[in-house]
Amino acid sequence: MSKIVGQQLRQARQEQNLSLEQAAEETHIRLHYLEALEQGDFAQLPSKAQGRGFLRAYAGYLGVDPVSLLNSLDGEAVQPTVVQVESDQIPVEEERDHPENSVLIFKELGEELQGQREMLGFSLGEVERNIHVRQHYLESLESGDLEGLPSPVQGRGMLQNYATFLGMDPEPVLLKFADGLQAQLAEKRSARARKANAGSNRPRSKRRLLQYFPSDLILGAILIIILVGFVTWGLIRTNSFRSSQVPDETVPAIADALFETPDSALSAVPIQSETPTPEVLGTEIPSGIVDNPTQAPAEESTPETPIPTVSDAPIQLYTSVLQRAWMRVSVDGDVEFEGRVIPGSAYTFAGENQIELLTGNGAALQVFFNETDLGVLGVYGEVVNRVFTTDGLLLPTPTITSTPTITPEPSPTPETEN
Repeated sequence: MSKIVGQQLRQARQEQNLSLEQAAEETHIRLHYLEALEQGDFAQLPSKAQGRGFLRAYAGYLGVDPVSLLNSLDGEAVQPTVVQVESDQIPVEEERDHPENSVLIFKELGEELQGQREMLGFSLGEVERNIHVRQHYLESLESGDLEGLPSPVQGRGMLQNYATFLGMDPEPVLLKFADGLQAQLAEKRSARARKANAGSNRPRSKRRLLQYFPSDLILGAILIIILVGFVTWGLIRTNSFRSSQVPDETVPAIADALFETPDSALSAVPIQSETPTPEVLGTEIPSGIVDNPTQAPAEESTPETPIPTVSDAPIQLYTSVLQRAWMRVSVDGDVEFEGRVIPGSAYTFAGENQIELLTGNGAALQVFFNETDLGVLGVYGEVVNRVFTTDGLLLPTPTITSTPTITPEPSPTPETEN
């Protein structure tokens, strides 16, 4: 009879185009156990109770009535009933004579254990000392509370030890425990099936739309449409704002207005001095201070323009830069500024005794001495040195250093013999 049961299982699997590997992966039953079931060789299974449990689970997976197969193993030739399973439904076992509720099965099993223990006159403490199973686990077994056990596998081992200690045949006990687990699994499957069927009551058109267009794709398309609309609205708003603005007249820069040199400054009469303006000689000028008119000056970093401050010093000097040049300013004997200046910048200096200004480009600087405009200091490329004191403007006199003449010593003339 076991051969016939195995052939029925193999035929049902082949009709569904399933392999043993797929069945083992989905039922979590080892491959060699499934092969033993299809061959009808139940001797290769661990125990009779486990063999019946494997048969029940495998038959339920293939859609074959497990009750018919179990009855066939017991000698009742009952034709198996194949339950047709649709693609969106989960197979549910047919009603049997004994209770299908897992709670009732575990409760009935617990009552049998409790009745046997009370008949023998054992207490739960005595049982715990003999089989080394904690008392609260024994209470869970007798009350049919599967949730109070660590796991179904550990609960099965505890149940086997308990039934053996009470002198009961462990095979029927373990078989009933396996039936309870199968009933519990069937209840969970039925609950999932009812939940899936409840979700399938949506309108057919909506389900068909979701079938061809996934929800992620629809959501992405909606977001893209919203983004395009937002960008279009922003462009329209920007263009309307620009068109509503009236262009204002170009206002000149503040630096151009402040440092623009009027024509009258160029014709200003400088302060007369008794000494004519000689060419400055003997003044050491660093190399490269005069710009080459044929070569464009190199780009330099813009120096920080000092903020003019109000001072009570008797000597006030204000310098406006018109061209690139090198400039050095000494105030009361101390060098206060030395470096290259760029057009548009301005410098203010104040001293007690004197201020000396030296530049390599006279046309680059326009000087205001004690609020008197002296105009530009010279022409392009001219080296100019000016000293401003409390008495007025002084022009330094060039110093000529004489070079001593070295007289060569006479060399002795050798006498010639007559």
